[in-house]
Amino acid sequence: MKSFFEHIRTRVLAGIIFLIPVFVVVTVVQKMLANLKGAGNYLVTTFGIKDLLGSQAVTVVTALILVLLFYFFGWLVRFSMLTRLRDWLENTLLQYIPGYLTYKAKMQEKIEPTADTRVPVMVSMQNNKRPALLIEENAGEATVFFPNSPDTNNGQVMVVSVQQITRLTDGATAFIKNMQRFGKGLK
Repeated sequence: MKSFFEHIRTRVLAGIIFLIPVFVVVTVVQKMLANLKGAGNYLVTTFGIKDLLGSQAVTVVTALILVLLFYFFGWLVRFSMLTRLRDWLENTLLQYIPGYLTYKAKMQEKIEPTADTRVPVMVSMQNNKRPALLIEENAGEATVFFPNSPDTNNGQVMVVSVQQITRLTDGATAFIKNMQRFGKGLK
């Protein structure tokens, strides 16, 4: 019975940790919609859009304003001064929001997929071997990343001797998939 309650507690905590960033995004969007509702109401009454869209005209126009606002700021990001301002905001403020950097990296990975150039390796450590990704080699030493399983975005970084490394034949994408399956298929 105790393990059942421990299982429930673990799942509830995992759900809370997952939902907090989602809740923050939804709350921010709701606040933006509430703040833009006045502009949506003004446009609906000025242009007589309520006759066309009915009772939900203000909501539809407000959502359209929000989408156009996102598009406009997405266009503005192309300018280097605004990119520097965004980077400054991220480095000084947003890094203190728990999980922000992780979700940002995942979002960028989904929006702009890039080829994973890391090299899968096995690192000899005492009496065993540990799977890792080679980050860089320099003067007889190598920086490697040991991904956690199944969450391969988290892990540990270590500097090891190049003699401890054995390169694997699989590419990084196949290696990551194997790690997400708790190592099944690693060679």
